[in-house]
Amino acid sequence: MKLIVISSSVAASNEHEIINSCFDEGLEILHIHKPLYSKKEIKKFVQQIPSEYHKRIVLHSDFPKFHSLEELEACKEKYEYAFLSPIFDSISKKDYKTQFSQTKSELISELCGKPVIALGGIDEDKVQICRELGFAGVAVCGAIWQSTHPIEKFIRIKEKC
Repeated sequence: MKLIVISSSVAASNEHEIINSCFDEGLEILHIHKPLYSKKEIKKFVQQIPSEYHKRIVLHSDFPKFHSLEELEACKEKYEYAFLSPIFDSISKKDYKTQFSQTKSELISELCGKPVIALGGIDEDKVQICRELGFAGVAVCGAIWQSTHPIEKFIRIKEKC
């Protein structure tokens, strides 16, 4: 399963150290989600990450996000992958509750035939459920940035993927 880490939407303590350590531990894709940053601030943010990892960094805003299976199925765009959210109650957004029915009859890959990444409330205990539902991967944000030991948390989630 693909594992994507999404940056904190605001500046986080030791953020670059954590990101660089996650890359050192095998992070394949980092989505930068800094909605209040200017292009200049995002460029400065990326420059604090070793250039060897730049090819693994994308802007989160460049990828489609869907909030229902109906939206996902109706999309005719071609994309590398898209997000379906929230699959579980969000860790980082207090009142962002899931509307997703987690039944095995809703196999994501069979419904849309597109690579879909589960987002929202993802932690190591949710990876297997997402796999069984047919997701191509998981994206984590709050699980990392709200953890007291974010690198260890990343490693545990990565092992489950």
